[in-house]
Amino acid sequence: MFELSTNVANPKQLRQGDFSSYDALYLGDFSCPEYPNNFCSHPGLLREGVELVKDSGKKCYVRLYAVPSNHDIAWVRESIEAALALPIDALEVHNLGLLRVLKDMGCEIPVHLGVFGNLYTHETAKVLKDYGVTRVYPNPELSLKEIVYIRDQAPIDVLVPVHGKIPLVISETCFIMENAVAPGSDCKFFCSKAHWLTREQGGWSLKDAGRMTLSGKDLCMIEHLGALAAAGLRNFYVQSHGEERDYVATVGRIYRQALEQVFSGAPASDPADWVAELGGLTKMGLCNGYYFESAGQRYVAGN
Repeated sequence: MFELSTNVANPKQLRQGDFSSYDALYLGDFSCPEYPNNFCSHPGLLREGVELVKDSGKKCYVRLYAVPSNHDIAWVRESIEAALALPIDALEVHNLGLLRVLKDMGCEIPVHLGVFGNLYTHETAKVLKDYGVTRVYPNPELSLKEIVYIRDQAPIDVLVPVHGKIPLVISETCFIMENAVAPGSDCKFFCSKAHWLTREQGGWSLKDAGRMTLSGKDLCMIEHLGALAAAGLRNFYVQSHGEERDYVATVGRIYRQALEQVFSGAPASDPADWVAELGGLTKMGLCNGYYFESAGQRYVAGN
């Protein structure tokens, strides 16, 4: 009927987290190979992770590093080989070169295009389908109308983020390391603590996660799930990169309850309590991203 998914970076998060409200998990932090015991860059850890996800009755998707350089291809191939030997449901790529690598390696499982694949048009989606891509994460700057158009015209499944900070920029270098320590020093995992970029004039904020920059505000679509369902959208995602265990569990619980009401036709609860609880989890507030053709900072309440 619908799928609710989120992301898990490493075995520790997977073992200690509460993912009971989710139907599927994306394994790996695609932004930084140096992240401790990252599923993306530690193929020896994948078997345990996949087994844990499968034993819980969930779908398991494995993420690949989003911005590999030429010197990264060899170890990324090792991760691919390890993943293909396991009962996973899909591989997620952000890099078109890795799509070619997957094809050369005879990959026969579904492939998902991640957010930094920068998908803007249905014509691009059609090309990607020829390389085995079955699901795409459209660029966050697209409106809901544009996302539905891509889904219908390609046609292809789309992953629709409904909550969490919006990924905006990714880099091969760590912004925090560049500013916190001498160049060339070993990683001290400074990204485990929150780093914020704010500007009082204009009221905008960003979260620095090391190699990735995200929105300061949390995307929140809890009041608009009925409209998403009416548009035929079925694959929903909670962006939980860098968030605490309670955040992931609470957001999942709320969206699971709301989605079950929407898709079962049950009387809808008043979302005011949900909005208040979700708002209490975020430091910088809530927004609707670019879904309603605005600049990304506004929050539009439901009817």
